[in-house]
Amino acid sequence: MGPTGTGKSSFVAKATNSGDEGVGHTLFSHTSEIRTTRCTIGGSNVVLVDTPGSDDTTKTDQQILESISNWLNKSYKKSTLLSGILYFHRISDNRMAGTLLKNLGVFQKLCGDKALSHVVLVTTMWDEVEESVGNMRLEELEGNYWKMMIAQGSTTYRYVNTPESSRQLLSQVVKKKRCELRLQKQMADKSVKLQETDAGREL
Repeated sequence: MGPTGTGKSSFVAKATNSGDEGVGHTLFSHTSEIRTTRCTIGGSNVVLVDTPGSDDTTKTDQQILESISNWLNKSYKKSTLLSGILYFHRISDNRMAGTLLKNLGVFQKLCGDKALSHVVLVTTMWDEVEESVGNMRLEELEGNYWKMMIAQGSTTYRYVNTPESSRQLLSQVVKKKRCELRLQKQMADKSVKLQETDAGREL
């Protein structure tokens, strides 16, 4: 998950050796629907779920949240849980604008505190900044915007846009025990409408 243009689809392509199919190279958002891709990581069968990015060029954030919540609830009702949730962030962004902060807040509410230990905060676009600048921005993210999430078990990962880098991260994620998200419990277990969930209210 994460904003449009942060490298989510590219990560999936690199991890599955599927080339550039599904990767956007224009100013328009490329992934408009949820896509699932199967691959094998260290002998484990893995399903990668690529979601539309927030701040999309064709859909509102409300429509995107609805799409994600529908998929999460269908999988939850089939007793399919997640091993990890990857949140992508461009290290090339020179500030945390209001939209980025709002989207991060929605993401946190969607996951819930208990699932934050399954979250990996993935920084991308390291080839677009000087390493010293990137390191300074990462330090600010970890010490400020991501501080609470890290305190509750979230980890960070520096993704360098290679198949090896993507598969190394996934090999760590598949070892985790599967978890349920707050949004799933609120909607499926408690029959709360999306707009009344914590994530819906945050949006």
